Amino acid sequence: MTDRPGAEVLVRNLEAQGVKHIFGIPGAKIDRVYEALNGSKIELVVCRHEQNAAFIAGGLGRLTGKAGVCLVTSGPGVTNLATGLATATSEGMPLVALGGSVPLADRLKLVHQSLDNAGLMRAVSKYSVEIASGGAIGEVVANAFRAAEGGRPGAAFISLPQDVMVGAAPDRVLTPAAPPKSGAGDPAAIAEAAAAIDGAKLPVLLLGMLASRPEAAAAARALLSRHALPTVCTYQGAGVVPQALLDCFGGRVGLFHNQPGDRLLDAADVVVAVGFDPIEYDPSLWNGGAGRTIVHIDAMPADFDTCYRPAIELVGDIAANVAALAERLKPGGRATDIPLLGHVRRELEE
Repeated sequence: MTDRPGAEVLVRNLEAQGVKHIFGIPGAKIDRVYEALNGSKIELVVCRHEQNAAFIAGGLGRLTGKAGVCLVTSGPGVTNLATGLATATSEGMPLVALGGSVPLADRLKLVHQSLDNAGLMRAVSKYSVEIASGGAIGEVVANAFRAAEGGRPGAAFISLPQDVMVGAAPDRVLTPAAPPKSGAGDPAAIAEAAAAIDGAKLPVLLLGMLASRPEAAAAARALLSRHALPTVCTYQGAGVVPQALLDCFGGRVGLFHNQPGDRLLDAADVVVAVGFDPIEYDPSLWNGGAGRTIVHIDAMPADFDTCYRPAIELVGDIAANVAALAERLKPGGRATDIPLLGHVRRELEE
């Protein structure tokens, strides 16, 4: 195995991962990485501010499902990423951020722009590490993309010491690295969820941010085509319900308890939360004191709190769980038989 400069090994791993664009601002600590990008398959987009670079990369990740990438220099270059990484992690946007750092020997000294980058970003990301040797470059990049894209997506951060990027590193490429594929949840839990919905007087589908990912949205549309459940969505879940299924739709909810769709949530005796994170709409506003059954369908188990304690959890691939649930529900529509939904629809149209 031949050696290359660490920056070239980094870029080779990014290319193998399928990265097409990198958004960032150059600086002294990452000059060698920018040089390695010159002539690579990756298009470099220079931005006016590091926060912009993070937001653009996060938005690209949200649109494609593949982690967007940003690259900034040390010191304020890294600290300016914080809001973008926090947003990506809280909004379910896959993002890998690369930030320059002083040489390893200077990391614990009071030198220009010396900072514990990985420690700083740990609070706003799913994965935050510093590459301590050239031999670890491929491993760190692979694990960063797996963390950013897996489960509930979010931000991953990699600190790039200047000497590691300039020094020789084994030409080892461990990408592409995809997160593990999960399937549907426990069949008994799926059957229990279907029974709860079939037995409800007013079951309501609450579509959250991860319901808007293409495969989950397709499964939700298929379910609504077969079972016309009254449906609302958060602002991050917008776009799932198509025009052909608007008879089911009570509108968007979130932030304040003042939308027409909130009347549906208030009246529901079963709420099926698909890809929903409480950060989207505080459960104390729509579920405070309610004794209703909540079915939680998500890539991750629910974080229990006083106002969001699901009775049934279908954890795993959201699309697979929604499709499995649709198979177990009794045939027949509900939306047109619910007067309240009609009132909400008219109020929404007005």
